[in-house]
Amino acid sequence: MEELTEVITASEFHPLQCNTFVYGSSKGSVRLCDMRASALCDQHSKLFEEPEDPSTRSFFSEIISSISDVKFSHSGRYMMTRDYLTLKIWDLHMESRPVETYQVLFLSLRQICS
Repeated sequence: MEELTEVITASEFHPLQCNTFVYGSSKGSVRLCDMRASALCDQHSKLFEEPEDPSTRSFFSEIISSISDVKFSHSGRYMMTRDYLTLKIWDLHMESRPVETYQVLFLSLRQICS
């Protein structure tokens, strides 16, 4: 366990191609894998992640960037990823950056009820 540096936190199979799936990690990266290339899936086909700005790096950066969920669109062309602060829409044909990014605001139950 001491050597553990990254954990798979979410995964989803493609809705139309049963050989393709995506998984997100605790480091904020999302990898698309094709089981036709290898059933082991230790090498990814595509990598979806935004480069981190070193000036904004903090103690909580890895916790905040951890992928909590990933879902494909019904057509299979897009996927949605969720981390602690953002919801991102990715085009599977464009790995470099998300198509859209939405900031997610958290409200405590106390704030909602007041």
